[in-house]
Amino acid sequence: MLHARLARRFAEGFYTRHLSIGLRRDLAVAKEPPATRIPVSLRPFRDEDMAALFPEGGDASVAAARADVEWRRDAVARGILQSRCFVVVDERSGQPCHILWLTEPGYGDAIRRAGALPVLAANEALLENAYTPDAYRGLGIMATAMNLLAGEAAAMGKRYLLVYIDADNHASLKGAERSGLIRWSVRTSRQLGFGLIRTVRFDPIAATAVAG
Repeated sequence: MLHARLARRFAEGFYTRHLSIGLRRDLAVAKEPPATRIPVSLRPFRDEDMAALFPEGGDASVAAARADVEWRRDAVARGILQSRCFVVVDERSGQPCHILWLTEPGYGDAIRRAGALPVLAANEALLENAYTPDAYRGLGIMATAMNLLAGEAAAMGKRYLLVYIDADNHASLKGAERSGLIRWSVRTSRQLGFGLIRTVRFDPIAATAVAG
């Protein structure tokens, strides 16, 4: 375990800077649902979904996504993360084709700092760690999944849904915007000394920049 921790530290490098775009949707404003190429629906995550979403023998990205789900489920069970896991299902076959998390206010400061997360207001929820298996990519599922989760957040009494996406992930940014989210802020996270010092900053995007 010590070797693994040291390897992760050195992999971060001496200094890195990472930009993400924060998008927000006002759930009180009606939006036209985005189109998807297959019929899908949203439901809570089930234990048997792990094998369908993350089959054995997958590449490093599959293993990393599976490990994140396992960590999050444990964090929720221990009460240090207020988050709910959902899957989008291919209605033709019942196969899970997308997984995503809806996080509420109340996660611990350690989780917030490690994940460079914002402090959520009582009427906000955060969409996190969406993942689509290779076989279902390119079908417009992500935008539909975000729209379905927006409905879930509204049913929970939330007013705003937020998500942070890597600034260079243009496909995901486009999908988020298709689901009614607009660019709201820029998150700049930095680490120095192989992760020993971490900082995060949230800057609002001006209305003129959003329009542009």
